[in-house]
Amino acid sequence: MTAYREYFPTKAFRIAEMRLSSLLGRERDRLDALAADLGRECAVGPDNLVEQLPLIREFTREYHRLFSEYLDAVLPQQPRPIQCRPACGNCCHHYPMSVEPFELLTLYGDLRGRNDLLDIMEACQVRSSLFSRMFESRRTEAEKGEIADGEGQGQGSQMDLDDYAEDKALHDYFAAWKPCPFSDKAGDCTVYPLRPVSCRMYFSETDPKFCTPEHLQTPENDSYIVYLPDSIEDAVYGISEHYALLDLPESYFGGLLAVNRYEGLIGGN
Repeated sequence: MTAYREYFPTKAFRIAEMRLSSLLGRERDRLDALAADLGRECAVGPDNLVEQLPLIREFTREYHRLFSEYLDAVLPQQPRPIQCRPACGNCCHHYPMSVEPFELLTLYGDLRGRNDLLDIMEACQVRSSLFSRMFESRRTEAEKGEIADGEGQGQGSQMDLDDYAEDKALHDYFAAWKPCPFSDKAGDCTVYPLRPVSCRMYFSETDPKFCTPEHLQTPENDSYIVYLPDSIEDAVYGISEHYALLDLPESYFGGLLAVNRYEGLIGGN
């Protein structure tokens, strides 16, 4: 999988980048001021989560809308047309990471209105536990030096054990072919408007039949991630730091489980 980071600075690109920067700047300023009023480093915590939820959801929806504008500006610059199409769902067998806390809170707010919330939480638990077992297995493997030379800690490489274990576990999880809890039987996403940016940034220029575990790291598969400019990613990180008091993991399924811990608080108001 390739990461495309450089794009021609077209007018559409500059406008999309400017709008994202403006939105993120306003939200960062708002959270900084809120934290200052509360006399702490983080703006959002269990004590004010409920009152902040409407603003969080409004911001997240606008962030997603502007990210779509950004994609509209950069995707035409890719070498070949995008082959992704409705009801494919192959990439929805990955274990999404780097999901922002405000995205988790916004999605969970919608999930609370669904009759299958408990089923979704159970499915998230199954997938989160599976990934944790895979991660621990890979970490133990690395600690014992049971890896190829140069792959990780132990035989000349200084790669961090956790980074090695996470990278391998992500591949192991994809190979296990567990569909996302939000994929229906047809392969469509049932939370498509509120899916996180981690899901929105993944594309392929080759036929979906090659977006499978056996083809993932072969020439037949040409998938990639559309990253945001570094300045935008830094701004998103700064905003997410304001949610540290909630202690939400960055993984999609583990993060939703963590938000579910606050159900009594959210539901009681």
